[in-house]
Amino acid sequence: MYTLGIETSCDETSCAILNNFEVLSNVTLSSLREHKKYGGVIPEIATRAHLKAMDRVLKEASIQADVPLKKIGLIGATCKPGLIGSLVVGLNFAKALSVALKVPFIGINHLHAHLFAPFLNCAHKLRFPFLGLVISGGHTEIYRVDDFNKIKTLGETLDDACGEVFDKVAMGYGLGYPGGPVIDRLYDQRYRKDFDFKCGRSGFDLSFSGIKTALIYKRNELKAKGLFDAKTKIRLISSFQYAVCETIIRAAREAAAKFKIDRIVCGGGVAANSYLRRRLKSEEKKARLEILVSPRKYAGDNGAMVAGLGFYLYNKRRTKSPLNLRAEPN
Repeated sequence: MYTLGIETSCDETSCAILNNFEVLSNVTLSSLREHKKYGGVIPEIATRAHLKAMDRVLKEASIQADVPLKKIGLIGATCKPGLIGSLVVGLNFAKALSVALKVPFIGINHLHAHLFAPFLNCAHKLRFPFLGLVISGGHTEIYRVDDFNKIKTLGETLDDACGEVFDKVAMGYGLGYPGGPVIDRLYDQRYRKDFDFKCGRSGFDLSFSGIKTALIYKRNELKAKGLFDAKTKIRLISSFQYAVCETIIRAAREAAAKFKIDRIVCGGGVAANSYLRRRLKSEEKKARLEILVSPRKYAGDNGAMVAGLGFYLYNKRRTKSPLNLRAEPN
């Protein structure tokens, strides 16, 4: 069965077409360039960009997959969480297509969809339970996943999400927006412990606003002493990334041990981080865990993961959503 996935939770307009779990096309158009000068995503700009791009992205996905819309058997679209205006554009577009094509429609939680990314193209076998780890610009979540319709939150960010704090630190250090890719490139393993930064934790809940403030204070302190140069900036950034990633890995490992789960599945935009990916792979051997990390091309928000989870849920229990389903920003 051909499934169309539509993702518009933030600043990416994405459509994908899958044949069962095989990705035939995954077309994503980002409005990131329009947000850069503001140092973050502006909801109104994102909404207008989705409205402008939606038809074009869908058409290109259909062409690349060589699948006409009349052959689509199911439509999945992100309904939560995200920017309300952005969600409404994609969700209403999906509903209209559902009516026009006379095919079922299913609303998808895109955080859960991030956990499906490692299973696209049948790259890994679905096996439950597993510990779900979603690390993105707006969310840092730890889940127990007994099935994709049986997901329990074990921990979440108490303030700034992981990707968000990367962006804020980068802006504070004059590195521009988005900050994650820049910090990843600047990271130098030699300096990972030069500064003893800490991240807050309460059980499996995580806090990153404190380390953000510590980075700004340390920069100001060193500047006042005339000690803040290019090398010091890299030392600070490296110690910061090390502290954040290690805190997340430690929390996930402890949760897996507590609930006696031997499989961790990681997705979300920050899962593209080079250091995090290397550490998760090394942790897999050290802790005797199976750790699946989203392929880089499916780490960010994309339609393929939405279509994949939609097909799974529909195929498993014929789950579908009513046309009056509302977008939920939280």
